[in-house]
Amino acid sequence: YLMRLEPFSRLALALQGGKFDVADRLFHDVGRSWKSASTENLQDVRELIPEFFYLPDLFVNANGFDFGQTQAGKSVHDVLLPKWAKGDPKRFVRINRQALESPYVCRHL
Repeated sequence: YLMRLEPFSRLALALQGGKFDVADRLFHDVGRSWKSASTENLQDVRELIPEFFYLPDLFVNANGFDFGQTQAGKSVHDVLLPKWAKGDPKRFVRINRQALESPYVCRHL
């Protein structure tokens, strides 16, 4: 999840021999990741890291790294957010945090 931020981007490059992993395997779409982990591939086990709830920079490729293209020909750059986030990582993080801190979630964690 943190490959768009230093030092994690440099660590990912070192781990992969100087290149980022195949674009289709990189985290680049919240909806696609959710769908994969929740219905399509039950072996795709993921946890949301704490940064999902306080660090909007996690979703922005501010350093301009070249993550390549997916098999569908789409360039991987910033993370594609759900429509309700309106393309705004700060809004996405704020709403996620509000949900996490809601009375319902607090009662059921």
